[in-house]
Amino acid sequence: MEVEVVKEIEMGKLKVKLAGGDITKYPAEAIVNAANKYLEHGGGVAYAIAKACAGNAAEYTRISKEAMKEQIGRDYIEHGEVVVTPAMKLEERGIKYVIHTVGPICRGDWNEGLKEKLYKAFKAPLEKAEEMMLRSVAFPAVSAGIYGCPLEEVVKTFLDAVRDFSREAKSVEEVTLVIYGKEDLEVALKVFE
Repeated sequence: MEVEVVKEIEMGKLKVKLAGGDITKYPAEAIVNAANKYLEHGGGVAYAIAKACAGNAAEYTRISKEAMKEQIGRDYIEHGEVVVTPAMKLEERGIKYVIHTVGPICRGDWNEGLKEKLYKAFKAPLEKAEEMMLRSVAFPAVSAGIYGCPLEEVVKTFLDAVRDFSREAKSVEEVTLVIYGKEDLEVALKVFE
């Protein structure tokens, strides 16, 4: 599935895009992984990214866990913490890094506490991308998959985090939300509009 940009808006000097397709094929300098807190890439977007990077998800899990020990100093991450790993095989597509973030588990619920955790899960990779002087970063719909957060709220929270970040962005110029699946893309597009 190729990636197609369906909407572009501007926030300050940031270009904010909505795209449909496979995030591992989106040419951003960094792509964000919706990870679990132990960085075990067993399913969903995390598995797809791990497999695309290393050819083997288990091997990428090992690399991610090592990076987490080095960067965070323990074997799990909290909301608002990120771990950066090399994109390996995805480098031929122009992707240099994977930034792992962890969103909340909603199971269909939604409240201020969950929103706050999800906001941190979106904001932290943006700040990390800025710190690394990257120009572009692409996100999946963090927590909307098996974690069961309502997609509409996920997209709104993404836009809130990007809007706040746009005031401090210097090197980052482009932020993209990549949605897998046509129906989900239509839901996201309504929120963007």
